[in-house]
Amino acid sequence: MKLVRDPDAQLVAACRDPSSEGFCEAFEVLFQRYRERVYAIAYRISGNQADALDIVQESFALLFRKLGSFKGNSLFSTWLFRIVANCSIDHRRRRRAGVAPTLLTDADPRTDVADVAPGPQETASVQEVGDQVQEAIASLSPKLRVILALRYLEHMSYEELAAALEISMGTVKSRLARAHIALEHVVRTRYPHLDTSGRGGVDGPDGPGDEPGQDLEDSVGGVG
Repeated sequence: MKLVRDPDAQLVAACRDPSSEGFCEAFEVLFQRYRERVYAIAYRISGNQADALDIVQESFALLFRKLGSFKGNSLFSTWLFRIVANCSIDHRRRRRAGVAPTLLTDADPRTDVADVAPGPQETASVQEVGDQVQEAIASLSPKLRVILALRYLEHMSYEELAAALEISMGTVKSRLARAHIALEHVVRTRYPHLDTSGRGGVDGPDGPGDEPGQDLEDSVGGVG
């Protein structure tokens, strides 16, 4: 995939050395630019605000530690969303195992991200999303949640999904198809009053039914 110029390239360059004069300011700009989108993805994958906030902290903490190793083989945003997806899955595993996550500490020489709680606009967006749709999404496996979140919150193309998740195009298509089928099955079974058919499914690049109905698609992307 031919990459366009990364709009975050200068900020990323300024963040490669934590001891540099412009590090704190550049990291703060990146944080402000992406925190709401990171929160939206984390919320869709985790299913609740408390876990989503933990994942935001973990993601930016990991970003701080790994930013110097970012090679620029993909867009910074693609790389960041890969971190968020992995943190979300790891967080879920730790919750199941009863292990507390490692969050930021006061000793970390970085921007304080403890104030990532969504403001009025974000809270309103979360509240507007149907609880039943979120419950349906929460019943899916983490991998299916991740690909739905990136597809419909970040509007990633198949190529971008393959880069972000480090999987083949064939796996992207099959995983999306499984996610669509699983989600529509859950919604139709548990919440038959919700319209999952919309336009009866959108004809995607690989034939009819490649995408879910428009109403369901809008609901999946309702946070962010």
